[in-house]
Amino acid sequence: MLFIEKDPAEQFYFLDAGVVELLSTSAEGKEKVVEIMQAGDLFAEAVAFMGGRYPVTARCQGKTKVLQIPFSPFVGILEDDPRLMRRILGQLSMRLHFLVKEIRMRSIESADTRICNYLLELSDASEETEQFLLPAKKVSVAARLGVTPETLSRVLRRLKEAGAIDMRDKTITVLDRRKLLEAGLR
Repeated sequence: MLFIEKDPAEQFYFLDAGVVELLSTSAEGKEKVVEIMQAGDLFAEAVAFMGGRYPVTARCQGKTKVLQIPFSPFVGILEDDPRLMRRILGQLSMRLHFLVKEIRMRSIESADTRICNYLLELSDASEETEQFLLPAKKVSVAARLGVTPETLSRVLRRLKEAGAIDMRDKTITVLDRRKLLEAGLR
C-alpha cells in the first residue's frame, strides 16, 4: 500500500515500473477499482492543490518502482516556474476529461462497448498496436470497467471466437480492429 483512503496527503507519486490500483471503499468495506495506473503515470498530484487527505487507496500489484514527490517543495517550484504550472494544470485537465468520459461510459454504455473501447484504448497506447498486455489481473480490469470477471471473460471469449482478438494469458492481439469496433457498438 502506498497510501490509504483518508490518510493525510503529503506527497504524490510517479510510477516508473509496474502497476498500481487506485481503490475506493464503500461504507460496507467493499473495494472498487477506480483506476489502474501504469508505468509513466503521475498520480495523487491533485491533492497537492486541494490539501487534506487522499480520496482513494493506492495498492501496488506485484513488483513496482515508484517515486514519491513531497508536496511542499514541489508547490514552491511550481510558483517559480509558470511553464511547469501550466503542464501540471494540463495534466489535471486531462484527468478531469477522462473522469467525465468514465462517468458517461459507465452510465450509458453496455458491458460489451466498455470492454471493446478499453481494449482499443490499450491497443492505441501500446507501441505495437496489434499486441499488448492487460495492465492488471482480469478481476481488477473487470472491476475497473464496472463488470463482473465472468462478464469480462465471456466478452473476451466472444471477441476471440469472432476473430477480433487473440488472447494468450494476459497478452491480447487485435486481429481485426473493424470487428472489435463493431462488437463494441452492439
